[in-house]
Amino acid sequence: MRKLITGFMATAMLVGLLTGCAGESKQTEVTVAVAKSGKDLSTMVWQGTVEALSGVDVMPNSNGKILEIPVNQGDHINAGDVLFQVDNQDAKLQLEQAKAGFQAAEAAFKNAEKASKQNTSVKPAEIAFNTARDNFSRMEALYSGGAISQAEYEGAKAQMDSASVQLQAARNGQTGNYEVTKAQMDSAKAALDIVQKKYDDCTVTSPISGMITNVYVEVGQMVSPQVKAMSVIDDSGKKVKIQVADMDIDQLKTGMPMNVSLQSLGESCQGTISEISAVSNASTGMFTVTVQLEEASKASYIGMTADLRVSDNTENTSVYIPAKCIQSDDSGSFVYKVTNGSVVKTAVTEGKKKNAYYEVSQGLSEGDEVVMQSSSTLEDGKKVHVLTVK
Repeated sequence: MRKLITGFMATAMLVGLLTGCAGESKQTEVTVAVAKSGKDLSTMVWQGTVEALSGVDVMPNSNGKILEIPVNQGDHINAGDVLFQVDNQDAKLQLEQAKAGFQAAEAAFKNAEKASKQNTSVKPAEIAFNTARDNFSRMEALYSGGAISQAEYEGAKAQMDSASVQLQAARNGQTGNYEVTKAQMDSAKAALDIVQKKYDDCTVTSPISGMITNVYVEVGQMVSPQVKAMSVIDDSGKKVKIQVADMDIDQLKTGMPMNVSLQSLGESCQGTISEISAVSNASTGMFTVTVQLEEASKASYIGMTADLRVSDNTENTSVYIPAKCIQSDDSGSFVYKVTNGSVVKTAVTEGKKKNAYYEVSQGLSEGDEVVMQSSSTLEDGKKVHVLTVK
């Protein structure tokens, strides 16, 4: 009898233990993620190459042999400094001829202009016409009184008409001579300007101030407008261009400070966003952002790869959570926040997406734990067992 009782008690205890284990196994297991501030996620690194502010390839505008190169690679020059001299002998002769042609045309025009102002060609014809007109008026009066014959009357009228024609011809000739000589002078000036440019083009100057990085020609070499002779960079400052995805571009603003690191040198410097492209590249979907480096940056930085990070320490009130944490129903977007071993259905307001994360502008604070995965369906207030925190 005692053995029977003992066996019954053991069986009861075993059933109790099994029942307890089964109860624990029914508790939902979850994996949670910690809401992080935007600042924690702004540690993205962009890469670019350090460049000069600007650069030009210098090509001559004339054909000919190089006579002189007064500069060398690495020299610092000012805009307008002579880089090399092309043979200008032929251009010089043509220039002298064009100057002589222009001077002759200018002199002819000035004579015509003077004659026009002084009325030199027209005045004799005006005097002759006035005399013939006065004579005709007298003869007309005599003819009316029967003092002269019709032949005498008509002869006086013919003289007046002839003088009128000669006066008009003199006026037309004076005006025409002025206009012709002016056109000839303008044409000669245009020809002179063309030859002057041809002569000036034989002296090749730098369009910008900066440093000569490459010299591709030498004295005695024949050059033409298709030949790249030198390269000049504006080394008064440096810049880095980076490509930024559309989901990140709204975080960058002109004037924003950037940390610039040159890993190969083990050095760093500061920069500022100077320009952001208005539209993205049609093929890549990326925006080009230009960062101008501080003036203290070294010339040796040019051509090196740089890592850029945002150095703006402005606090961000938004937080980010993995996109898979967010659910939605008829009431809108929500997450399950873990509090004291239970989940609380919490409404959230979504913002921009950043990689696999979503910004939450309302509903969560930094450090809140939200459910990413669950072993069973969740509901508000349900007890859960946290397996992993990410």
